[in-house]
Amino acid sequence: MESEPLLTEPTGEPRIDGALRGLVNPDRDVRQAAALDLGTIAAPATAQTLVARLGLEQDFFVRDTLSWALTRIPDAATPLLLDALDETDTASRVQVLHVLSKIADPATTEAIVALTADTDSAVASKARWALTRIGDPTVVPALAAHLGLGDSTNQNDLTRDLASFGTAAVPILVTALTSDKAPVRRHAAEVLCFMGPEAETATGALAQALQDAADDVRLCAAMALYEVDTPETRETLSHHTEADDPRVRGIARRSQTKTASTR
Repeated sequence: MESEPLLTEPTGEPRIDGALRGLVNPDRDVRQAAALDLGTIAAPATAQTLVARLGLEQDFFVRDTLSWALTRIPDAATPLLLDALDETDTASRVQVLHVLSKIADPATTEAIVALTADTDSAVASKARWALTRIGDPTVVPALAAHLGLGDSTNQNDLTRDLASFGTAAVPILVTALTSDKAPVRRHAAEVLCFMGPEAETATGALAQALQDAADDVRLCAAMALYEVDTPETRETLSHHTEADDPRVRGIARRSQTKTASTR
């Protein structure tokens, strides 16, 4: 098997050019060593080749090292990575988002937010995750727009993503508890449950959700109150120990048992 052709012209630097040639060697160990060397050198001139190889490399470990090498030259790599998001290959776009999440440049937020609604669910999910790594709380509304959508895997991922913003996510989740769509209300309560004590300011809204017409919303609200676990939430649940909904009733009684054991 012959080596693939180089993707850029030689730089004139023997060590860099040798490593660039190594990236297209058929031996994965040679490619791995080359990627490691280029990351160590951290020369901006290698960014174009590294980004191109990122979408072509089949070996996980080599690809991971290429990703690391790109994080070593963020200023040169970021514009090229953003351009690469326009590719059609799912795996390539997901990997590019992975690298952007590691670079975590706030200037990339807008471009990544646009992908949270991508028609490719894998790309959209990775974009939402990348935003959690950047950590700009202004993206919370864009993430919350996906509450109740997609399959269970996507919803679980979004639960984690929104919860990562902590108290900054609570106000929009409280608003979502009043949505006219039951799946949205249920998912909002589920995120608040996942957040636990950080969702304390949602106590009043969760208490109201115990009266929701949808069984799953009532259940998730009760679970959230149980996980927030303050004197106020325990008091709220104490009024539901005889609830008609057996699942809510069970959670409320368990909360009272926990209260008694801490006295």
